[in-house]
Amino acid sequence: MLIVLIIISIIFIICLLCSKAEELFFVPLLCLGIKIIVMATFIGYIVNGRVIDQKIELLENKNKEIESKVEVSVKSYMEYEGKTFKDLKVDSYIQLVNLYPDLKSDELIKKEIELYQKNIEEVNNLKMEKINISNYKWWVYFGK
Repeated sequence: MLIVLIIISIIFIICLLCSKAEELFFVPLLCLGIKIIVMATFIGYIVNGRVIDQKIELLENKNKEIESKVEVSVKSYMEYEGKTFKDLKVDSYIQLVNLYPDLKSDELIKKEIELYQKNIEEVNNLKMEKINISNYKWWVYFGK
């Protein structure tokens, strides 16, 4: 789409040059420059989109590492507390941290949870960016 608009702008500029209407020459030239900048930006997004899946995978792996670290801390705390947690069944150790103030106040676990939440947010942003790439491709070259 942008390529078509750029070609139309170039044709318009050539027509203006041939008709010697120099006072109107600035407007299509400015439009052409803006279109080229927008196209370059979209191409940058498209190129960066090639590695989004790898970034998502990396962040998900980091979250798994964080979950395992938190799991070790929670298990050791549960062993320390002993019988209090005897009948407790855990689906997620990250959620268990929020239930117990002693665990929640631990600075190491706090930092791990913050990093975990930050990674989840980043994964969501990358997935949204991946969705937007098809729009950029359409604007640049009618692609999917």
